[in-house]
Amino acid sequence: MKKPWSLVILLMLAVTGCTQPVRLGEKPDQPPVADFTLQCAACQGERSGLAPLKVLLDASPSTDDHGILLVHWNLGNGREATGLRVETVYDKPGRYEITLTVYDQKGQKATAKTEITVLEPPPPPYRVERAENDLMIVERILPNRTLHVGETIEIRVRVTAKRDIEYVFWRELPAYPLTSPERLEFMILWLPKDMTQEWVYTVTVEDSGRSRLDGDGRAAWRAEAAELTLSTTIEIP
Repeated sequence: MKKPWSLVILLMLAVTGCTQPVRLGEKPDQPPVADFTLQCAACQGERSGLAPLKVLLDASPSTDDHGILLVHWNLGNGREATGLRVETVYDKPGRYEITLTVYDQKGQKATAKTEITVLEPPPPPYRVERAENDLMIVERILPNRTLHVGETIEIRVRVTAKRDIEYVFWRELPAYPLTSPERLEFMILWLPKDMTQEWVYTVTVEDSGRSRLDGDGRAAWRAEAAELTLSTTIEIP
């Protein structure tokens, strides 16, 4: 008498050490496949950009024959997250490894990894020095770079009213080796609250060394007046 095929299969599985027999016509459970996309609007290359860098991670391309049960992210910057889609920001420059781990209903898992490089942002093109009192804010704006002997640079002085101001007087006092052919005294009558007035002048770098760029002024509203000073130190190689 011939044995049924189902019995033969069960015997073969027992001999090979399989503890969970598979019924005829049923496919064995497959492990998941981990995959994800990385979207980065500010990236300069495929996987790099300037800090702070925002990225969107999407594990939708991951697959499993019975469905993904859990999605876990290691973002490489000390943070972890769960969920199919995750948005994060990398604040500091460095190279970060992003690891995705997906789990199916049987507890099987798979991982996928990629790296992203966050670059140091360039220095701002302008250096801004600031001072304020109860009536006004004064900002001096000049190039944020090394100055060279013989060049002429443009400097801006910006005054912002913190309250209505009847008048503002300001003067700039560059010290050698910075010189200017202009009379660096500025005045405006009536500056409403939150409004800004800006003056522009030029100086020439005559020699190397350390220079101070000082300024002083005053603002008045009715019987109230307030003085202000602002100093900038400049090193010229």
